[in-house]
Amino acid sequence: MLDKQQSRYVIYLIIAVLIIAGVYAVLRPPAPKPLPEQPESAQEKEMPMPAVPKPPVKQEQPQPIPGVPKFNAAKYAREPVVKVAYVQKSRIESMPLEKYLEGVIAQEMEPHWPLEALKAQAVVARTLSLSAMEAGTIRRLRNADVSTSKDELQAYAPEKVNAAVRQAVRETRGQVLLYAGSLVNAIYSSCNGQIGATREESFPREIEHPTPYFQPVKDNCFEYAPENIRSWTVKVPGREVAAAVGYSGDPANIKILEKGPSGRILYIGAGNQKVYGAEFRKSIGYERLKSTLITDMSYAGGMFTFKGLGWGNGVGLCQWGAYTDAKQGKKAAEILKHYYQGVEIKKLWQ
Repeated sequence: MLDKQQSRYVIYLIIAVLIIAGVYAVLRPPAPKPLPEQPESAQEKEMPMPAVPKPPVKQEQPQPIPGVPKFNAAKYAREPVVKVAYVQKSRIESMPLEKYLEGVIAQEMEPHWPLEALKAQAVVARTLSLSAMEAGTIRRLRNADVSTSKDELQAYAPEKVNAAVRQAVRETRGQVLLYAGSLVNAIYSSCNGQIGATREESFPREIEHPTPYFQPVKDNCFEYAPENIRSWTVKVPGREVAAAVGYSGDPANIKILEKGPSGRILYIGAGNQKVYGAEFRKSIGYERLKSTLITDMSYAGGMFTFKGLGWGNGVGLCQWGAYTDAKQGKKAAEILKHYYQGVEIKKLWQ
């Protein structure tokens, strides 16, 4: 048994232990709180990375054409006075270039056509005229700057000039087409069969340098073009076709050997004889074989039957396509930049 003094010690010890335990309970740091639960989308899914913006697509800049000289625009700061060779009248007359262009447009395009089509024609006619002047083509032929002969340059009919033609020339005054700083060979045609021709298809020998602005672009020229130039059929004797390709064997062997990017005849022939489609058309006759965009060629009974589309060389501005575009509200600049890819329109004189 514990005596009284020992009992007091035990009681004091118990009290001390209780006091220490109480102080610890008061002073100890609180238990850490549990982290709040995150929503499922944050727990299970990674935040999407912001999209990296793509660099803008750079438009390919037209590059200078090897062998084609830069055009000296400063030479034409003022409207030139040109010598016009009147081929039918065998005389030469001088006049301002813009005056000459009125007669060209009135004959090359119907004077009553929509204004924007006439304006497009004015720009290409002006560009083609300056190209001839720079090259000296008519100078060598006629000792003049330009000609009234369609075979030599452009057709001309000043008696057909009306108010619309004058307005088209006036509103495009001094404007020409340039590609990478050089004059464009601004050829044009009546109806391209709803797809443009390339140089290789229509002018493989006549145009020496590349013409990247002539591309097989599509249009809607059939919307208003006369039916007889939208599609046509012509029969040509086999012996005549054989002569055109220089082939002395059986005409039945003559085939279209290769077509170009637009579907026009590139080569036609048989055996080891072949000619360009453009040369073949010239031999047969431009009025008979209206284009080289041939959809079918067959031979029976000594006759070839050609079925084709459009009328003309199909290069550059399609006049019936320009007519359609103008009727649909397109402006001359938009029309021109469609048919001559990558060009700029530059104003030379005021």
